Amino acid sequence: MKKRLATTICALGLLVSASAASAGTDAITYAKELPRFSANIYLATGTKDNNSQSKVENSIVGGNYTASMWIRDAKGKKVSSTVTQVNDNTTHFFTVDQSAVGNDVNLVAENNKSVHVKVEIAGSFYPDTR
Repeated sequence: MKKRLATTICALGLLVSASAASAGTDAITYAKELPRFSANIYLATGTKDNNSQSKVENSIVGGNYTASMWIRDAKGKKVSSTVTQVNDNTTHFFTVDQSAVGNDVNLVAENNKSVHVKVEIAGSFYPDTR
């Protein structure tokens, strides 16, 4: 009985370790409204585990609108370039500054400056791709 309990505890420990190591490659879904007049919003937060690119699979941007996206570190510093013209069913890759590795990062988006309405946006954010 003790041997079976020890085996079970070891197996659980391995599962927890494996899930923690791959946390950055797991999808973080988002579904929010972009504010009016190019105000930005945090869509998703995840841990940047390695120096691979981050990926966004955007499924919806409401109406015929587009959005711009970038990544910030936990202190609010921009750590990637900005991708513009994000719309329905698009995938984008971001090269993230090495300083963000090991820390939380935030996917940020904004409406086009001339948009006077709130726009729905939804998709998945992957802080790491490997």
